[in-house]
Amino acid sequence: MKLTKQGPNTITSKKALLSELDEIREEGFAVNDEELAPELHSIAAPVRNEAREVVAAVNLAASTSIISLSELVDALGPHLISTADRISARLGYRRDDEVTRSH
Repeated sequence: MKLTKQGPNTITSKKALLSELDEIREEGFAVNDEELAPELHSIAAPVRNEAREVVAAVNLAASTSIISLSELVDALGPHLISTADRISARLGYRRDDEVTRSH
């Protein structure tokens, strides 16, 4: 697979991409800082099904002239993750702490 530059901060190294994916898994959401296109920030959170598989994602994107990346992450990230969690719950997904409590 060839990683092609799309925006000023596109990850084009496979090693860097794998590192970024590890960080996304650990944090529970992804942050795009002009990786897809110039002057575009976005954040995304996974939607999981009952089998705990990621089946979709929810995303918020905004122009860098409207909101800073830190504002997007800090102010809207928790709402995005909460929305993804609510959709996942409707698909039957339960977090580890919910599974433990129910048994």
